[in-house]
Amino acid sequence: MDKDTILVVDDSDIICSIVKGILETPSLHIYIVHSGEEGIIAAQKIHPTLILLDIIMNGIDGYETCRLLKSNSETKDIPVIFITGNNDSDSVLKGFEVGAADYVSKPFIPEELKARVKVHMQNIKIQRELKFLMQELKEMAVTDYLTKLYNRRYFADQLQAYVTQHTLPIFLLLYDIDNFKKINDSYGHNAGDMVLVTVSNILKLLLREEDILSRWGGEEFMICLPDISEVEAINLANKLRKEVSEYSFKCDNNTFQCTITGGIIKYDRSISAEKNYSNVDQALYLGKSSGKNRCIYNYPILESTEFIN
Repeated sequence: MDKDTILVVDDSDIICSIVKGILETPSLHIYIVHSGEEGIIAAQKIHPTLILLDIIMNGIDGYETCRLLKSNSETKDIPVIFITGNNDSDSVLKGFEVGAADYVSKPFIPEELKARVKVHMQNIKIQRELKFLMQELKEMAVTDYLTKLYNRRYFADQLQAYVTQHTLPIFLLLYDIDNFKKINDSYGHNAGDMVLVTVSNILKLLLREEDILSRWGGEEFMICLPDISEVEAINLANKLRKEVSEYSFKCDNNTFQCTITGGIIKYDRSISAEKNYSNVDQALYLGKSSGKNRCIYNYPILESTEFIN
């Protein structure tokens, strides 16, 4: 587990030693510097969890140091607690005005220092958890829970954005796993899930960075291939198909083969996205009905192989 770090900025060796003695634990590291200038550099370098900052120091004082920390995008979110011998209302108010989260008076009462730091560390922990949960929710909104690929809605949004912003050619590629129900019936639903994840990973590994891969629904995968020629799109489609057909799937001591069928179209900006989806689905349907394990582009059969059972 990574340690949290508190950066102590104070020009007094004695004060720094006292703070270190009160606060440092096996899970909390105390990093000490002795000037505002050093504090700013250290904050950018180590990204501490919390900063304890003296107000009166040689060079730039604590107020200016705090102001500079809060004006920097790398350090603005790090809570600052002022260490001050001036606990009059004007000094305290000025500290809050430049961005301080709290203050603690010198000389320290160890229990008070621990309590104030503990409150802020707990707040930071809660913020981290909330940030993590928000990221998870964001990912859940745009990805498929099993394969972790983009979901249909996100794919459609990204495709529409690309169509709007660019005039380069786009090809749509829709794959369907052949005889997927038979895989579930023969080897169980765990095997079916494994096949979905494995096929996803194969496609992801071989696609370009700019391509958009999604789980379209069930055992279907939709891919957007932007800025690519017709020949390149066809070759890539068949390359992906062959990679899946040559892969040996293993689940619960069972080894079996699996194939996919693909439909390919060039995206037509003169018709709606839904009509383009319908066209690529028709190409896929022709591939499924004419033997499977093949790719169909605009309805003529490009390449076919015997279906591997």
